[in-house]
Amino acid sequence: MTLAAARDTISSAMLTLRRLALFLLIARAPLWPQSQDSTGPQKTGSQTAPAASQTTSGAQAPQPPSSEASNSNPGDSTKLEVIKIQHADYPAAAVEKRIQGQVLVKILVSETGDVENVEVISGDPILAPAAVEAAKKCKFKPFIKNGKPVNVSTKLPFDFAFTRNISDTHPPENGQAQPVDLPQGVSLGLLIHKVQPVYPETARQNRIQGTVLLHAMIGKDGRVLELTPISGPKELLGAAIGAVQQWRYKPYAVNNEAVEVQTQITVNFQLK
Repeated sequence: MTLAAARDTISSAMLTLRRLALFLLIARAPLWPQSQDSTGPQKTGSQTAPAASQTTSGAQAPQPPSSEASNSNPGDSTKLEVIKIQHADYPAAAVEKRIQGQVLVKILVSETGDVENVEVISGDPILAPAAVEAAKKCKFKPFIKNGKPVNVSTKLPFDFAFTRNISDTHPPENGQAQPVDLPQGVSLGLLIHKVQPVYPETARQNRIQGTVLLHAMIGKDGRVLELTPISGPKELLGAAIGAVQQWRYKPYAVNNEAVEVQTQITVNFQLK
């Protein structure tokens, strides 16, 4: 092959390669924007109302589900409003067997606000029927969604407890601080005025002696505000309280400010 022929062959091959490259570039060009712009469909899940928070059956109304603000129209309900909550009667069988506990039920509230269905979720089987009967008698305002009343479900707890076993702690009003707990030894060191109790004559005649333990609330001024017996012979309680009511303490300060304190006081009665 002559040099001129070789050059022609190389030139022809290079031209062929350029055309092929140009063809591939044109063929692939439409794929790029299609790949960048294509998106899948947006899926939306069905809307369900969240479960209500639990409350006691006798103290507060249940807090039913609220609808999402983005999906609600003006005038739609944001919560299930209570018209009537029925307290459950304590079953006689549960009283006899000293049964306490909570029964949790799920209720279906109709478009008119009536309870259509009650389902027991948890709780003692002896207590459950009373909770179901009480739930059926509850009444709510119709729950409005998209301008129309709809059925809605929520959960209600019913508490069963004997009165003497219940103790409620009330939060301080107006931001008042809780009393400071003082050990008995510390409070005794703050005592500045003490009155000895008079030994009750009946207790002396019956040879009754012992120790009376009192829970004391002491005010900011050091005066005894409240006394509660904890233990001790009942024949000696009155004498102990009558004396301790007159005790005075040096005010206890926290951050240079007098505060109320609570402590225990021991009063000994011993025959000589």
